[in-house]
Amino acid sequence: MQSFYINLAVSVDRRNWFDAQADRLGLDIERFDAVSNASIADSVADQFNVSKEAVACFFSHRAIWKEIAAGRDRFAAIFEDDAHLGADLPAFLNDTSWIPADADIVHLEKLGKRFVGIETGQRPLGRKLYQAISGFAGTAAYIISRECAAKLSATFTEINQEFDRHLFEEGMPGLKIYKIGPALCIQDRFTAKPRFASMIVRPEPPKRVRAPGAVLREAARIYRRLASFIVRSLRPRRPRIIAIKIKW
Repeated sequence: MQSFYINLAVSVDRRNWFDAQADRLGLDIERFDAVSNASIADSVADQFNVSKEAVACFFSHRAIWKEIAAGRDRFAAIFEDDAHLGADLPAFLNDTSWIPADADIVHLEKLGKRFVGIETGQRPLGRKLYQAISGFAGTAAYIISRECAAKLSATFTEINQEFDRHLFEEGMPGLKIYKIGPALCIQDRFTAKPRFASMIVRPEPPKRVRAPGAVLREAARIYRRLASFIVRSLRPRRPRIIAIKIKW
């Protein structure tokens, strides 16, 4: 499959580091020029109510979705330039037969928290594959289908928070999303000794308050994703829903 990594022209250190990883693994991952936050108008950031950096990240992914939608391959892989690539990644990128036919997105990276998912019973190349329902985010490493890229580039045009949370935690209607574990990648900022400062300005997270409204919204998100799974599932047995923590 085609593979791309998103990188700003000025981020030469990240580019050199990522290219060295890919060369070491024998991977051909094409650089995709990221949208600069300097090109984002104040009015757009105000409209979306997020930082210019977050808008630029969103627009960068939208641009690459459009290119993938017009491409030749059924699936394509997208990385951000601070993704640490696992040693087994080439086996998963060089052969798409392990990807479920109905997959819109396969999330490849590790995050620190648990997510809610369903065991598929599939073990591609010795790893486990889960259908993800709720409670995860991150766009440093994922595989997307050509059809999904076309859908997202056409319909996912606005955000009101960092777009990975909008895409995965809020849940875009009708998407079939899988996660693989152990993970094949991890974003630099989640490693023990990060190499790079984050490119996105993030406000300090508020103290955790489990207000009734927040609990209800999370329950509603899980319900929507679960209902969608049940409606489309042809399995005679009830799926087992579990909280899963992906290792790296």
